[in-house]
Amino acid sequence: MLSAEPILKNFVRKLILITAICTPLGVLFLMYLHFSASGKLPSIVEKYEHYILSILIINLCGVTAYFIDRWLDSKISWREAFLSRFLGGLAANMIVIVSLALTLILNLMTVFKEDSVKIVILLTVSIFIYEIIYGWFYSYRFYAHTQVERLRLERWQLELQFESLKSQISPHFLFNCLNTISSLLYKDVSLAEEFIRRMADTFQYVLSNQKRKFVSLKEEIEFVKSYYYLLRVRFENNLKLEINVPRNLMDSPMPPLTLQLLVENAVKHNEISKEKQLMVYITAKDNTHLIVTNTKTTGTLKPAGFQIGLDNIRKRYEFFTQEPVVLKNEDQFSVQLPILKPIPVR
Repeated sequence: MLSAEPILKNFVRKLILITAICTPLGVLFLMYLHFSASGKLPSIVEKYEHYILSILIINLCGVTAYFIDRWLDSKISWREAFLSRFLGGLAANMIVIVSLALTLILNLMTVFKEDSVKIVILLTVSIFIYEIIYGWFYSYRFYAHTQVERLRLERWQLELQFESLKSQISPHFLFNCLNTISSLLYKDVSLAEEFIRRMADTFQYVLSNQKRKFVSLKEEIEFVKSYYYLLRVRFENNLKLEINVPRNLMDSPMPPLTLQLLVENAVKHNEISKEKQLMVYITAKDNTHLIVTNTKTTGTLKPAGFQIGLDNIRKRYEFFTQEPVVLKNEDQFSVQLPILKPIPVR
């Protein structure tokens, strides 16, 4: 009962709208036929029965047209076959509505029997205009729905972006950076200064790209290099990053913080020491995929450890391509990212 109530309310609103449109049309319809036959407008007092019949007939035609179009909407898609849907609605309504209206008018309003040709022409023109307006309203509704859906997806993407960003500005990461700075101030002031500058670049990149859909691969790699510098100061030569990507791919777009998140996962889920050095490689395959690979120092990794970050990357890539993000957990751990097409400059 509760689920049927909104449907009933919507149907009642449609009936009220049909009545509001068809009632004045019924009046105009009668006035035209009467004026074309006698040269004068029909008196409301003398012809009130004709007025009532004309209004009822046109309202009945309007309701019938509404149900015909609703049925056709379930059979033929406006979006996939606009012309076929328009012509189908026009033909169906002309056959049914003209036959219905002509039969009722000629039987209930016999004074207009000689005007059957005028009635057919008038109804045909009215149905043609109605179908144009109906199709236009569908197009508007579809456009509005598309815009709402686009905004919803953009908001969802920003939420995913925000979740990714929150993990980057974690208190743990900041705590490690501050500890490193504290120790460097007593050992190497120039190195501490460079560390602070790279740390500032890192956080500036994170904050400045929080609302962007894309960054270029070049920007992301430069950011990863700054991030790697912070890690290298902490882990010394026990962590190594190699980047070998063709120059022609540097302008390719990608969701921001993708590479950084994969490098962070490699560091987070492996032991790093002089005995257990970690290697991270960023390479390209056939100019179609970017591959981030890291060695494993802790045996077999369990997917649960890095699933959240990887799911975030997968969902963000789903906005822009149907190519999947592929994970391989074998002798080495690798993530294969599809290279997105460059954004056209408008």
